[in-house]
Amino acid sequence: MAEYQVIARKWRPQKFADVVGQEHVVRTLTNAIRQDRTAHAYLFVGPRGVGKTTLARIFAKAMNCEQPRSGEPCCECESCKAIASDNSMDVVEIDAASHNSAQEMRDLAEEVMHAPVSSRYKVYIIDEVHMLTKQAWNALLKTIEEPPAHVKFIFATTEVHQVLPTIISRCQRFDLLPIPTRLIAGRLQLIAETEKVRIEPAALNAIARAAEGGMRDAQSLLDQMIAFFSMDEGNPITGSQVLSLFGLTDRGDLEAMLLAMLENRPGEVAAKLCELSRKGKNLETLYDDLLAALRGIRITRLLRNPADVLDEDSEVLAFYADIAARMPENAAAVMLEILAPVGRVLHDALNKQVYLETILLKAMREAHAVRLNDILNRLNQLRQAGELQFLDQLPPAQVAVLPPAEKKTPDATVIAPAPEVTESPVQKGEQEKPEVTASTPEVTEKTPSEPPAVPEPEKQENPSVPEAVPVPAEAAEPMPETVPEMTPETAEEPVAENTPAMDITEVTESQVPYYPEEAEMTEQAAEEMTPPPEAENIPPAEPSKEDALPRQARAKRRSVANDDPSALDRAARQPVVRDVLELFGGEVVDVHIKVQDGE
Repeated sequence: MAEYQVIARKWRPQKFADVVGQEHVVRTLTNAIRQDRTAHAYLFVGPRGVGKTTLARIFAKAMNCEQPRSGEPCCECESCKAIASDNSMDVVEIDAASHNSAQEMRDLAEEVMHAPVSSRYKVYIIDEVHMLTKQAWNALLKTIEEPPAHVKFIFATTEVHQVLPTIISRCQRFDLLPIPTRLIAGRLQLIAETEKVRIEPAALNAIARAAEGGMRDAQSLLDQMIAFFSMDEGNPITGSQVLSLFGLTDRGDLEAMLLAMLENRPGEVAAKLCELSRKGKNLETLYDDLLAALRGIRITRLLRNPADVLDEDSEVLAFYADIAARMPENAAAVMLEILAPVGRVLHDALNKQVYLETILLKAMREAHAVRLNDILNRLNQLRQAGELQFLDQLPPAQVAVLPPAEKKTPDATVIAPAPEVTESPVQKGEQEKPEVTASTPEVTEKTPSEPPAVPEPEKQENPSVPEAVPVPAEAAEPMPETVPEMTPETAEEPVAENTPAMDITEVTESQVPYYPEEAEMTEQAAEEMTPPPEAENIPPAEPSKEDALPRQARAKRRSVANDDPSALDRAARQPVVRDVLELFGGEVVDVHIKVQDGE
């Protein structure tokens, strides 16, 4: 009785034509054989089970074949038979995972100097070369760069980033791709028919999905399914049996959940997810399947021929097209944007069911939320259909236009008195220097009491401060209107002609000065009026002459602040008042308007 051989070894390709899913590599290698332009070192890179070692063996056979046919080995000569049966002395396979020391690579560098025994080339196939140490690579570096003419190196690895860049630069690199699912399913169908195994197409598709792009994994899974289910009274292997064994989700359950998500039925989604979790389905695989299905729907909407991009059969593509035609335009795109970044978080989650349920419901809520563009599109549709004609018949809205409010300009501004100033005694033999004693400023009432008569303020002898000309005032007549100073700020805000005169009831050492110079000299005059740092002592403030007059002799005034409290703020924003407040301190407590007799 012959010894049983597993499917993966029995069905290993012996020619380039038998290799599935690596057409770009096969074409390059066959052209090199046909043109006799083979390099001295090759590097095959790719995931497990995609054909790296298989291609290396076929390439070694083709280089040493006695009668190659269009770049393919004949598989009939002695060299091809010896290589296929692993009996060739000129094709050496080395496992770098177990032979990775520097001494072994030195021995290999000495061995390559010997000529081949019976073949044209001596080929060294080194698998898993990323396991070699740096010292081992250094021992082999010169040999790889300039080997003898009869030596060829073929390296294979799944971790190319661990290979030294100096080695990669000395090799021809080929990147092998994961094999598409439909190609794996087709090869499994051929194997099942040849081996006379009854298995449903759904089971083959499930095995191909579980293999994740590796042909060797798919063949091993098929071998396992045959051993587990084929002796069940001659019944074929079904898709449900394969799904139950691997924890995969049935295509029907996947499509039902996908429809519930796209039609915004959260209760059905949560119930289906709980059902699949209780059946022991792999929720991470379910997440990957949902993500692939949403991508398929989006690609189907974007491309006219999605089969060029999607690795699915015709039935699945038809399902995607039907869903894409019925669903909202951006529903699948929004779900895909929310679900795509959470794969790693799902992998690390302690409770995968709760996390996946939460993220699916969130994606549904975001995808089906009402957006402004949807409302505008619907309104445009209604208008085009004539259902919003009544809006055009409505009279225009009557907007009442109010006349502009008259601006009330305050007549007189009452400023709170500045802090009291006291004089300190002067010692004999020293120059008289006034001393300022700071005290809390007193806030005057809105109706100030009659102040006592105060003598005229004395002239200040400080030569740095120019003598100010006080505004004249008469006892029996109202104070004449004063002309405000023109400063850079007031130049841009002209004062109205009807602006009444300001009445400053409390200032510092002198009344507000009036300078006849031009407006550009105002800033310089203000700097000259500011006392220098050595003369900060200011004489006590003196009341105006009008305050010393009897109440009957004063001009009649009427308070504006009682009727309009905002008049205080408007008065404080006047340029002249603002300059006075900044220069002398105090605050505006009342605004009066002069009242003529008979008003």
